[in-house]
Amino acid sequence: MTMINLLLKGLVDLIYGTTRVRRKFEIDYPNEKVLVSDASKGIMTDSNQQIKNGLDWVTSQRAVLLLTEKRIVCGKWSIPIETISSANMKNVISLFGSGQVLKIETKDNKNYQFGMQLNSEWMNQKRLPLIIEKGELSSSNFSVIIRILVIGYLIYWIFERYMQK
Repeated sequence: MTMINLLLKGLVDLIYGTTRVRRKFEIDYPNEKVLVSDASKGIMTDSNQQIKNGLDWVTSQRAVLLLTEKRIVCGKWSIPIETISSANMKNVISLFGSGQVLKIETKDNKNYQFGMQLNSEWMNQKRLPLIIEKGELSSSNFSVIIRILVIGYLIYWIFERYMQK
């Protein structure tokens, strides 16, 4: 991992309180070892859809994602390992550096996507069989419109602030 990725991961983990959440979980569930913990944004999808920026991610659940020997826990979701039919880790590059999206499909056809900073602990754990792939991050129409508006506003702000003097 690059220095920028390490700094971004450290900052995001600090904001989410990842270490504190992990310790509290380990105290509350002493018989369940936490293998990996990460600050994450999570969404539930209707199908095993591709990864894309969009409104789902704006309103996503933000919580610490924990992989234990028995389950995946993220906020209000608890997914027992034995109910998982597939688990894919998509490594992506975005505006904010390298990241990864964990895609989970359960035997009852529930689909989850968890976006997080790049973390090699996922590759080193042996409990959850992961298919690791390079992922492509596409953008929804909503995402494109928001980016255009933000860039337009920044150009306007810079012009008003610095060019009008």
